[in-house]
Amino acid sequence: MSTRRPWIRHGLNEARRSLALARRYWVEAVLGIGFIFSLFGGLVFAVLKASGQSLDSGQADGLIIGFALWMFASGLAHGSAQEIVEETQQRTLEQLQLAPMSLGQLLTVRLLLQSVVGLILLVLTLGVIAWLTDGRVQLSLPALGLAVLGAPSMAGLGFALAGLSLLVKRGELLMMAAYPLVIGLVSLPALPLSGLSALPYALAAAAARAAAGGQTFPVEVWAWVALNSAVFLAAGLAIFRACLRQARHLGVLGHI
Repeated sequence: MSTRRPWIRHGLNEARRSLALARRYWVEAVLGIGFIFSLFGGLVFAVLKASGQSLDSGQADGLIIGFALWMFASGLAHGSAQEIVEETQQRTLEQLQLAPMSLGQLLTVRLLLQSVVGLILLVLTLGVIAWLTDGRVQLSLPALGLAVLGAPSMAGLGFALAGLSLLVKRGELLMMAAYPLVIGLVSLPALPLSGLSALPYALAAAAARAAAGGQTFPVEVWAWVALNSAVFLAAGLAIFRACLRQARHLGVLGHI
């Protein structure tokens, strides 16, 4: 029990911290979410307008599902790097080195909390999509399960970005560059199994889109998604640890 208490205690502290920040900056959060949905709505309208189709035709269903998955995956991919950038800007990154938990463990706890919020938003978004499409897109457990099973691969990408953010002075540029990368990974046609399926989260997103659309796919896809998640999470953590050691060696930890 003694080994679990620091994780539980710190998890509760981080949850209280997140709630306090959400109350303080709720206007910014609402405006940000509204901007993203407005931007996506404009994109869907432009696509339908250019093709001469309507929402009822189902032509934009794949695009809409991809948007929901992108929101979830993007939060995982950018969460850890965003924490590094914010702590660096507030000049508190070096103070975190004095915490009873390592920097990697602290980021893991925060990422888990962000993942819970992201999963709730994913469920709500898919529910709204199912309503808008009159049931053509389903809020199915397999779709949610695949999205969650593939989440560690995006978390690994996030840890890699966080590690690189320790070495560069403008981590915001890395996160901006990762946005089109995540969009590409979520939209890749990774089903049926091919070389594209080996990329992080590509197979999970493709299978989740298929499940939400009522399509079937081989059962072994679940095992390949799990393997993909394990490999890229391990790789991301290794890159983060290597970058952290290098940042300490160069003395640039927390430099702006």
